[in-house]
Amino acid sequence: MTNHMDILSQAATILDQRGRRYGSMEEGFDRASTIASTILGKQITIFDLAIIMTAIKLSRITSTQTLDDNYIDGINYLAFAGQFSAAEEQVAVALEEDIAAMARKFAPRKYEVVANEPEPTEQSA
Repeated sequence: MTNHMDILSQAATILDQRGRRYGSMEEGFDRASTIASTILGKQITIFDLAIIMTAIKLSRITSTQTLDDNYIDGINYLAFAGQFSAAEEQVAVALEEDIAAMARKFAPRKYEVVANEPEPTEQSA
């Protein structure tokens, strides 16, 4: 199979087949990222995992250029990475908002003017 439309069509077909076989793609990536995070002792996100899987497929292409599976899976892993990147952006924004809320709660004078109290001057700070 060398026609690009055939490769794209096969990528969609494989995605559907594997979804029926293995279940939700998001759940599978979530489980795998949890396992990888535990093994490595650092946070591996689902986006990270999709990029790593893409790297594996690209590496395999260098030694097996005519094997369609590497192109098909690579397309799907890149699509997952694109989807997960938006989710990671939402998580990052939510985390920043949570941190800001905690800072306001535990250090309100630094982030809010307290009613009826003068702001501290450099001499009184």
